[in-house]
Amino acid sequence: MENIAASFTANLAVIILAAGKGTRMKSAFPKVLHGFAGRPMLGHLLAALQPLKPARTVVITGFGAETVEAYCNANFPGCEFVRQTEQRGTGHAVQVCEPLLGNHTGPIVIVYGDIMLNIRPDVLPTLMAAHQKNATGLTLLAANLANPAGFGRLFYDHGRLVNIEEKDCDDAQRKITTANPCIYAVDGPALWPLLKKLQPNNAQGELYLTDIIHLAAEAGHGVVMRDVVAERPEVGVNSRTELAAMDALWQARKRRELMDSGVTLIGPETCFFSFDTEIGPDSTVGPFVVCGVGVKVAGTTTINAFTHLEGTAVGAGAVVGPYSRTRPGTVLADGVHLGNFVEVKNSTLGTDTKANHLSYLGDADVGAGVNIGAGTITANYNSKTKQKNRTIIGDNTSTGSQTVLVAPVNLAEGTMTGAGTVVRKNTAAFSLVTDAREQVIKADYAKK
Repeated sequence: MENIAASFTANLAVIILAAGKGTRMKSAFPKVLHGFAGRPMLGHLLAALQPLKPARTVVITGFGAETVEAYCNANFPGCEFVRQTEQRGTGHAVQVCEPLLGNHTGPIVIVYGDIMLNIRPDVLPTLMAAHQKNATGLTLLAANLANPAGFGRLFYDHGRLVNIEEKDCDDAQRKITTANPCIYAVDGPALWPLLKKLQPNNAQGELYLTDIIHLAAEAGHGVVMRDVVAERPEVGVNSRTELAAMDALWQARKRRELMDSGVTLIGPETCFFSFDTEIGPDSTVGPFVVCGVGVKVAGTTTINAFTHLEGTAVGAGAVVGPYSRTRPGTVLADGVHLGNFVEVKNSTLGTDTKANHLSYLGDADVGAGVNIGAGTITANYNSKTKQKNRTIIGDNTSTGSQTVLVAPVNLAEGTMTGAGTVVRKNTAAFSLVTDAREQVIKADYAKK
């Protein structure tokens, strides 16, 4: 990858087709912003392109252009945009990029924003390695599929490579299993003359980008096709059903990756991860665990069943769950224990701190060696000011069951609270805080 990337770093351009609505998604949102594993399809693609270090990345937008461009600017700054205001086909989409890349002298990679084949680390290097040997030519990838329905077919006609879109195929051509996922590399000086030759002579009456294959051959350019091994979901997502299939494929690979790195997954098919999930070796993940975006788990940690984590860093030797939830901004130090029905949000828990039952810790800084009693909560939201305030709990503090900590409040080191205590004031170190309410016992009352 690095050798390939280095040879193209200075002068590689990428064009991404991301203008379509995705009618079969039945959605008000652009198709390329639908995603899985915590990232839109377009995000998976842009991330896969980064190792190639393109000098320019041009995203063609159309439906929902503002939303697509805002996503790119926020997550992959440096993208350039061209809007396809008139939908005249994929060839026309690339034509509108000529004002930006018409003078580009290096290779240009063209991909569709929903082509998930690009999340595979071997795919783009395969394309670029083949294109390095194909001077001044066109290089494309092909995928052999058991069910190529919906894709153009690639075949040789009298020694010349031809692409036929499915709607233009005859019965014999529909039986061809070599599909065109529309991933191309072509030298800039060759591309624009080819695009000018496109004609809408097809069932759709559109300018097909795929026609540049036979046009390149007719112009005397070398046309090279490289096969890649692929499963159906990888070569295009057009519906929510296909998106779910892609997610299932991605999750299966992620599970294998984690297990191969030394992580034990109990009931792996029930565990779900995000694109950036990290789990250290000798950790164990129980069934029905979900890791949202931003989860990093150190080694020798146990994540028990039915736990949901997002935006969380977990230290070594920690035990989380079952039935725990951590929300963004949570940091659990080494040896922390979270038990059943404990929720932590935007809080830091120090080494060996335990919150084992039915508690909520929000916007809190909790020290080391703290014991959070069952039912303890931080009352961190002021409904009048609409502000959230922080709670500070010092080292070696212990809260009794049903303690309510009304933020902002500071429990100094070693503080203890009695059961059912509402703490509204800061405490001194090693204090005992209770609600002084006399217990009343009435003998024989229940018999009456």
